[in-house]
Amino acid sequence: MVELGGGIAAAYAARLLADFGASVIKVEPPGGGDPVRHAGPFPGDVPHPEKSAHFLYLNFNKRSVTLDITTVTGAALLARLLAEADVLVENLGAGRLDALPLPAGALPERLTVCSISPYGQDGPKAGYLGSEISAYAAGGMLYITGDPDRPPVKHGLNQAGHLAGVNAAAAVLAAVMLARHTGQGQRIDISEQETVAQTVFPALNIYSHTGGVMKRAPSERNLLIMSSPMPAKDGWVMPSYAGLGGEWETLAAFLEEPQLTEERFLTPAGREANAEEIDRLAGPRLAARSKHDIFHQGQEWRLTFTAIQDAEDLANCPHLAERGFYIEQHHPVAGTVRMPGMTPFASAVSRSPVAPAPLLGEHTTAVLTALGVRAEDLPALAAAGII
Repeated sequence: MVELGGGIAAAYAARLLADFGASVIKVEPPGGGDPVRHAGPFPGDVPHPEKSAHFLYLNFNKRSVTLDITTVTGAALLARLLAEADVLVENLGAGRLDALPLPAGALPERLTVCSISPYGQDGPKAGYLGSEISAYAAGGMLYITGDPDRPPVKHGLNQAGHLAGVNAAAAVLAAVMLARHTGQGQRIDISEQETVAQTVFPALNIYSHTGGVMKRAPSERNLLIMSSPMPAKDGWVMPSYAGLGGEWETLAAFLEEPQLTEERFLTPAGREANAEEIDRLAGPRLAARSKHDIFHQGQEWRLTFTAIQDAEDLANCPHLAERGFYIEQHHPVAGTVRMPGMTPFASAVSRSPVAPAPLLGEHTTAVLTALGVRAEDLPALAAAGII
């Protein structure tokens, strides 16, 4: 399998496939390599292309080859790589793959080609540039996220890029199975805008059925009692929804707040009418307890309070540790690195990666000589900036 491009989506798709045993060759431009190599965080906040936490996570179990695919010679070498591959995953940008100076027949009929781009490979916006936040904006998620009296707010981190990578990996698996039966590959087109838009299907359904436009939720909780995060002694908890149904007495007993059993709170209509008073009574009871105590004790009462965990909580989460979520791996430059391992569990596949993220161009010589390039020609290719 060959990976082209940079950033999140293609790299994550290829990493997921590598988790399940795909042999991935990551083709990077000579000199700087994948831009993610230069994106922090870095240990000690000192930038280094082999120490980017994001790059180390996205690229283990891969080999790195440096190749200037915009040159005729580089494109010819890429074609030789593709002749040996079953899959190509790329996010160069719409139309960029077809614009490379590849020789005729460089994309074999049996090859599965998965292209990820901001707006897809066709349509009036196909050639437009995009970013993580533009995918959120164009896909409709940004409009419904945040407070109604303030501008829209994006969710944290690279959700669109990672979700597009998941979609791409799933599509590739299906396409490869078909190619093995028929000998016929196909082109897969993943749009980050559409990836986000499919996650807001309730808003689309509301509009198509009623003409109504979903907006950011009002801050008043009238119909959603205790539906927002509430302070605990050492952080925040997401309250249990049990109080909206027939378990109100259980919730009141758990909170040790006898006023919640007053008649005005015993019916759904009464609770709706007195939502602010319920929050006022419940708030101090939750604020007196640890968020993790609330979570564990709530489970004993069959109430789904949830501790809102930050990065420190996750790093020290005993449940994740017991399940082997984190792995430690030695990298020749970054040293020992602790990171999330393989997310899907599969009994026949090891969760620990076989190899750390590759150094820039670490496997160029081995891969190209295996393709028949003479070792004595490599210095000239390097001097010309092709590898």
